[in-house]
Amino acid sequence: MSMLSSYFKGWQFRSTTPSLEPGSEVNVFLSEYETDGVGVANIGDTKLRVDGVKPAHVEKRIRVAVTSFDETESVGHGEFRGVVGESSYTG
Repeated sequence: MSMLSSYFKGWQFRSTTPSLEPGSEVNVFLSEYETDGVGVANIGDTKLRVDGVKPAHVEKRIRVAVTSFDETESVGHGEFRGVVGESSYTG
């Protein structure tokens, strides 16, 4: 094993379109609230549409139960479980 390969052992590039597993719960920042009453969390280029949120949840860290995920479109759906943190922005 060369010095360079030993240095990079275990490294991998992260995907800009992470996959979400239905049935799992994830913590995400809610970035949008749409007029149809659904929130949107962007995880890289993956979109997670979240039911059960309110406009006040935008820019909050929330827990979401993933209900479905389309790997080819990188779009998932989930149910709001609760607020777990405040905004990452400081003002």
